[in-house]
Amino acid sequence: MKGFLERLQWKLAGMMQGRRGADTLSSFLMVVGIVLLLVSIVPGLDVLSWVALIALAYALFRSYSKNVAARDRENAAFERAVEKPRRRLSLARKAWANRKTTRYFTCKGCGQVLSVPRGKGTLRVVCPKCKTESTMKS
Repeated sequence: MKGFLERLQWKLAGMMQGRRGADTLSSFLMVVGIVLLLVSIVPGLDVLSWVALIALAYALFRSYSKNVAARDRENAAFERAVEKPRRRLSLARKAWANRKTTRYFTCKGCGQVLSVPRGKGTLRVVCPKCKTESTMKS
């Protein structure tokens, strides 16, 4: 049995040689496909199972594709599209974790997110990006 599994591992590695493999977009499509399959169990949402299968099939196509340059371009476009929401989510998590010690606000000049310690009274804050001064109550 051990020899069979070793040969299988080598054959799978040989099959994947020169292929893209899983990337961020493929992983996202897999998760979306699985979630849609689970949601399609609800009566009346049968169409979602077809959409889920299409998403899963496209994710597998991307993973096994030998056209690495095209898949890299698609993945880079996806990364650019999700960059802002990912940054906002990260900042929201950070603000929630530090909500008792830190107050966050945005600069009126450039939109940069700034933080000041809570409970220090009224502070004069200078934005490090655009050098705009503002007075904030912490």
